[in-house]
Amino acid sequence: MHPIWKRLLRLALIAMLTPVALLLSCQSSLIYHPRPNPSGMAERFEKERGQRLIYRTSEGIQTAWYRPPYRGQQTHAPLWIAFSGNGSLALDWMDFTDIAGGRFAWLMIDYPGYGECEGKPTPEAIRQSSMAALKQLAMQLKVPREILVSRCAVIGHSLGAAAALMAAEDLGIHRGILISPFTSMTDMCREVLGWPFCLLNLHQFDNRQTLAAASRHPDAQFTIYHGIDDRLIPIRMSVELASAHPGKVILHPSAGGHNDVVQNIQAQLQSEMRRLTPVDQPEVRN
Repeated sequence: MHPIWKRLLRLALIAMLTPVALLLSCQSSLIYHPRPNPSGMAERFEKERGQRLIYRTSEGIQTAWYRPPYRGQQTHAPLWIAFSGNGSLALDWMDFTDIAGGRFAWLMIDYPGYGECEGKPTPEAIRQSSMAALKQLAMQLKVPREILVSRCAVIGHSLGAAAALMAAEDLGIHRGILISPFTSMTDMCREVLGWPFCLLNLHQFDNRQTLAAASRHPDAQFTIYHGIDDRLIPIRMSVELASAHPGKVILHPSAGGHNDVVQNIQAQLQSEMRRLTPVDQPEVRN
């Protein structure tokens, strides 16, 4: 081969492989946006009867956040396991914990690297953290884990919807609320980067698979809220997820975009969380 063609071929290969190498090396920073808790946030939570849960996973020491119900016995109250979006924190759910007059207990889980947690987030690391957090809570409450799971439901926004569905699959939870979920992270990469770069995704969040697994339970009930003006995760992804499980997954198109939809549906969340609460649990009344 003529030397000039060798040089041109080498330049072409470099031009092709450079974006591939960049995507492989920095995709974590494109997906996750970890940050510590703002000053005073944890202290405020603890002043309002919140509790730290400290446990260890392969990523190091993790901290989740538990709030018991305002009234009634915490060993009987429905327990909502909450997950935030990729730029949010577990304690961002704090202002939602008085929904339904304090009827519910809340377990709010940060991803590795977020809040007070060590390590780096990956799908597997998030799965480990969710399992370990519930185990730690069961030990703290002195309740068998299977009893605790029987009164659990999950709630999550955006990436948190994927984390919630993974927890539901791993723990055998069959009720929950998903806000602005995507179908899969690879599909999201296709939206942003196009094909074939989407095939380089290493973080395999697949809500089709996890929702299908959780929906196999005969009493499965999941509700999806999705902003009709969402420019980040198109609502057609939620339409696809709900359409695949008629009667078990209900979609509510909602006002707002990707981030403000959570605030816009607060009133609906209260009634929906009551509806999805396991029916064999006693209701706490004010």
